Amino acid sequence: MIADNDIALWRGEDGQIRAWENRCPHRGMRLSYGIVRGNTLTCLYHGWSYDGAGACAGIPAHPDLTPPKTIRAKAYRAADSGGFIWVANPGETTAAPSIDGDWVPNRSVHIDQAPASLNELADGMGAGLMSKITDHAAIVRVPGVEGEILLAFLDMKEHGAMIHTSVPASASEDAAIAVSKLSTRLRQVFKASSAA
Repeated sequence: MIADNDIALWRGEDGQIRAWENRCPHRGMRLSYGIVRGNTLTCLYHGWSYDGAGACAGIPAHPDLTPPKTIRAKAYRAADSGGFIWVANPGETTAAPSIDGDWVPNRSVHIDQAPASLNELADGMGAGLMSKITDHAAIVRVPGVEGEILLAFLDMKEHGAMIHTSVPASASEDAAIAVSKLSTRLRQVFKASSAA
């Protein structure tokens, strides 16, 4: 969900990440149920296919028809950075912040209540903020855990929040496990605070 919009994420054989409204322009079927073939996404319902830019590329019931240019999936800006897929809110010009280094995703957990701020989230993890990247992402250090952690959260309003962590590609297995356990602990911290 981005700004209360359901999103379908997919990657073509060109490796590019795409984020579209999770709705086929034809009959509203969820595109996340679709099939990726090459650099097109095909809707599961009637088989309409869309190219990497979101334009309708084919209608199986009318194979000789060139689809009108007005039939297209609503696209959002999306990019990979820091081991995460970043999707821009409508109206934003940049999808992903620039994050130095090679990061790999570690763990994503749902929490019942979104933290009021990145600082509150870091405090719940017992971490100190080292480098704020956005209002919702920072590089942190946790005492007793080797290395840095890339920490991000997505506020989903009445649906709670998603917490995402990445670790440097060079992180040891023990460090990755420790970060995963910290992420799980956050679920308990924010569940307890929402019940209080």
